[in-house]
Amino acid sequence: MAGVWMAALLLIPLGGLISGITTSVAASLVVAIPLALLVGLAPPVLRYYVETSPAFGWWVGSAFVLSQTASAAVGLLQLSGTSLFGTTAIFGRSTGLADHPNVLGVMSVLAMLACFAAFVAAPAFVKVVVLFAIVVNFAALIGTGSLSAMLAGAVACFIALVVRRRTILAVILGATSVAILSLFLGVAGLDPAALVEPVNHRFNVVIGAADDGGAASVGTRVQTYEWAWRFISENPLVGVGMDATNAATYNGYTPVHNYVLHAWYRGGLFFVAWQIAATIGYICLVVRAVRSGQRAIAAATVAAVVTFAATSAFFDQPHYWLPLLFAIVLLPRSAGARSRLRTKAQLRTAARGCAANIPPTTGLA
Repeated sequence: MAGVWMAALLLIPLGGLISGITTSVAASLVVAIPLALLVGLAPPVLRYYVETSPAFGWWVGSAFVLSQTASAAVGLLQLSGTSLFGTTAIFGRSTGLADHPNVLGVMSVLAMLACFAAFVAAPAFVKVVVLFAIVVNFAALIGTGSLSAMLAGAVACFIALVVRRRTILAVILGATSVAILSLFLGVAGLDPAALVEPVNHRFNVVIGAADDGGAASVGTRVQTYEWAWRFISENPLVGVGMDATNAATYNGYTPVHNYVLHAWYRGGLFFVAWQIAATIGYICLVVRAVRSGQRAIAAATVAAVVTFAATSAFFDQPHYWLPLLFAIVLLPRSAGARSRLRTKAQLRTAARGCAANIPPTTGLA
């Protein structure tokens, strides 16, 4: 995707420049230029460190899992009514240290994916710690009640299993586990439905069937889409500005909850054109991973972030972009790229071999 990253350095600032006419060119460029530098330069920089330092990925993953698990633990304490560092639950949904349930939810998904990647190669004593991190983040994910994050996690699991060629086995094991757990709870005199009650309640809130847990998210999202599309229909080239001045939609504070429409609404035609090109690249990379059977967790991470972005206010937030870009650089290269790399390596080796066999040129001027 080198062409996509280089195009970002041109198209995103251009979108910020043109859409800034609506509000303030300077304010719009203050958002557009850092975003362009992030998505334009981070992939090659990350690829360099991944290829030159085998431990780089492990250090990054470990630091992320450690900090996110701490945030997830804070989120679990919030459900008991405890307030830590000034953070509290929102409508009974844990926020952790992420300030929003949806952010904590998707970060919990990413942390679990990182734990799954580490579990296979980890020593026995480390596996216990990894399992603990998985349990804490899974509980925090349920505590957030974020259906967007849960959907992202489900898609990520599906992609990872397909890449690993374990789909049928996973379905059998999952069904068996649910049956055994239900039987155990029935013997213990407990209602198995109690385990999914928080998720069921949140689902009812999202669709508007319950009114004690915040706004109905589906209706809210649809209204943001309709608001954005009305503006896009009248001004398909010029957005409202990439700064936050006019980012809100129908109610004055909710942004568009779809990353493609959001890009078009705020950054105009140039930014959405880049987003569409990047999305095609994401899909191609995941399909390549599925076909090659390699890098299941990296492919699952890309799928998780893109799925979450499809129903969230994904825009210029580094905590969304960096996991996506890092996962992309971990994915396998195309066969053509690997072939070119092998050819260049062979040429360098041959050149060194020829140089070693050239007799000394003493006596020549």
